[in-house]
Amino acid sequence: MAAKGHLRYTLLMIDAALMPQVKTLSVADRIELIGAVWETLSSSEVPVSEEEKALLDSRLADMEQKPEDQSPWPEVQARLRQRLP
Repeated sequence: MAAKGHLRYTLLMIDAALMPQVKTLSVADRIELIGAVWETLSSSEVPVSEEEKALLDSRLADMEQKPEDQSPWPEVQARLRQRLP
């Protein structure tokens, strides 16, 4: 029930005309919209916990130690888009 209350609060903060428009978008378009909104945030605006920082540091170290195991973002994005209905 707490999640529903949070959702209701979140929707109250968003322009009432915006959500019906968003709901008409395809899944792929909604995901693209999420990315576009995310890009409007600066790194100082995104809260990151100490646990998340540790995880990111670990992943960065792994990437630096095994660069051949990594995929460029456009390839990952293309694979994800292929999975969408």
